Amino acid sequence: MGVSPRQSPFMKTCATLGITQAFTSYHNPKGNADTERLMRTLKEELLWLREWTSSLELERVLAAWVDWYNTSYLHSALGYRTPCQVEQQLSHSTQFVAA
Repeated sequence: MGVSPRQSPFMKTCATLGITQAFTSYHNPKGNADTERLMRTLKEELLWLREWTSSLELERVLAAWVDWYNTSYLHSALGYRTPCQVEQQLSHSTQFVAA
């Protein structure tokens, strides 16, 4: 079992780092489905594949994986596009709306 994200030291650290926390409601399994799916993919495709003996190595490999995930990983829920492709399209479409 992990640490509750609502515990005071964790919340203080997030605030110090400028991280805004978002909480889902209880008994709402779909409320956090996207995050849970990302975590499952991360565990299955990276974290569980080997023993990690160095936090620095894990940090380096994780950064590369996140870059790959955002720029190369095709998502069926995104129409078989990458997150970066969707973000670019949304950014481009909102520029015209805002102008």
